[in-house]
Amino acid sequence: MEKIEKTLLLGSSGQIGSNLKKKLKSISKQVKCLSKNELDLEKLNSIKKTLDKIKPNLIINAAAYTKVDEAENNKKKCFKINVLSTKELANWSYKNNCFLLHYSTVYIFDGKKIKPWKEEDRPNPINYYGKSKLEAEKKIILSKCNYLILRLNWIYNEKGENFPKKIIKKIKKKNNIFLVNNQIGTPNDAEFISNITVKILKKIFVNKINPKILNISARGKTNYFIFAKKILENFKVELKKKKLIPINSN
Repeated sequence: MEKIEKTLLLGSSGQIGSNLKKKLKSISKQVKCLSKNELDLEKLNSIKKTLDKIKPNLIINAAAYTKVDEAENNKKKCFKINVLSTKELANWSYKNNCFLLHYSTVYIFDGKKIKPWKEEDRPNPINYYGKSKLEAEKKIILSKCNYLILRLNWIYNEKGENFPKKIIKKIKKKNNIFLVNNQIGTPNDAEFISNITVKILKKIFVNKINPKILNISARGKTNYFIFAKKILENFKVELKKKKLIPINSN
């Protein structure tokens, strides 16, 4: 394939971004990576200036406010980063004929469905984080830019905050750990997500087929309790004595 002229990756130090940046060279002549310190998405006025300076042909937005519980008390910050900054990216992309790839989440759904979520399922977020990510999707669609939205769930990686890291901390500190056993999902390695992202982008730019919105996940399913049990199995004998207690989220 003919390589993309210039790609801008936002959130390059995060779980997905840190995996993705080394793979983008296979599809792009130039890859510009910006971390939070280099482009603070809360400073909305700086977004257009930065984009005007870099002039990317492809923007990959792997940056977001992802602290689900804290979002309830930090709604203003969450809205700025997840919604308003995305709107700026989308509007610039439309005006400058730039392709925007944006990572969303299955938190835009209410979690009540037993079967895997489909792209056409009706969104119904039950927390502010989910609401902000759904609103970001709407801003992208309304901008009329060329875009692809990838919805993800249960991401884990060596970098960033995630479920395995939180559980490891609890296992080391507490004897009894209570874990929800009635919320079903699929753990997704950020390495897997970055590989899939590049494959999809290749198909879009070679075959000129753009699916617009995709729910991305590995195969299989589990719950937080079983996931934690698997993590515990990798610990030394003394830590395996810790007790994991299943609870219902309702």
